Amino acid sequence: MKRLTLLICSLLFSINVFAEEFIISDEYVRATPPHSKNSAAFLTIENNTDKDIKLVAASTSISDRAELHSHTKVDGMMQMREVEDILIKANSEMKLQPGGFHVMFLGLKNDLTEGETAEFTLYFDNGDEVKIDAPIQKISVEH
Repeated sequence: MKRLTLLICSLLFSINVFAEEFIISDEYVRATPPHSKNSAAFLTIENNTDKDIKLVAASTSISDRAELHSHTKVDGMMQMREVEDILIKANSEMKLQPGGFHVMFLGLKNDLTEGETAEFTLYFDNGDEVKIDAPIQKISVEH
């Protein structure tokens, strides 16, 4: 019984340390009009460690593909482009938001309805995986 209690306490401590070092917040997925094939996820990633980390991939079952994207200016026009990774510097945060970095869902399998949730997983270069169950929301002025 003592070993089980020690194991449970160790696991709880590990989870709390991880949560303090690496925090995901303000996550949501953009609701879609009927028959839309694409959407995006937005969130804030807080890195409370002394090492830079990179978001390197995403996956989901709500679409055929999940990619990391950014908006860039090309010949005076804003264009969305896939990126290889998103850097989250040590002791800082990165906001994935409309008009900037985001997780793109391509080939949606169903409409994304406001009030429901969407699951996806983020993968980092240090081997961490974070599963997210984000609310589906319409984009508003404050986002």
